Amino acid sequence: MCPTTREPARIPVELKRALEFYHGSVEDLIRELIRVLGVNETDRRALEIILLEDEKSTTPGRLAERLGLTSAGVTIMLNRLEKQGYIARSLHPTDRRRVIVMATELAAHRVQELVVPMIVESYKMLLNYYDTAELETIADFLTRAGELQRIHRQRLREIDPYSNP
Repeated sequence: MCPTTREPARIPVELKRALEFYHGSVEDLIRELIRVLGVNETDRRALEIILLEDEKSTTPGRLAERLGLTSAGVTIMLNRLEKQGYIARSLHPTDRRRVIVMATELAAHRVQELVVPMIVESYKMLLNYYDTAELETIADFLTRAGELQRIHRQRLREIDPYSNP
């Protein structure tokens, strides 16, 4: 972990180190989750998006938009997830031209089994460590940092890939 100090000149340095440490830790955790679930990063992210929806379902178009994929790319990804038993597709109940993508019980169970205990443990630790005002500041910081990441992602999506040398 990173030691902390109250010296104003050191705060930006510590914040940078803490963010780098946090991002690296999250990437390592996600890599292990991917390994255990037997999926790739895009498939994992799609499952996350589906499972976080209120109805535990979404559309291929919404997944394409959120993941920056083409229609063909989403279809290939959904075929993989369906083959693994993690998603099911059905026609929309009111618009038979649209497809709904739902997480299966298997996906919900595995994510519940793997991820929920980590979330509960994290919340307990953080809620016991910080007071309400500090937690509000942390929540505000994380929200703003997330918004910045979305802005950066959109900028990158607008750039053509580098050509190979």
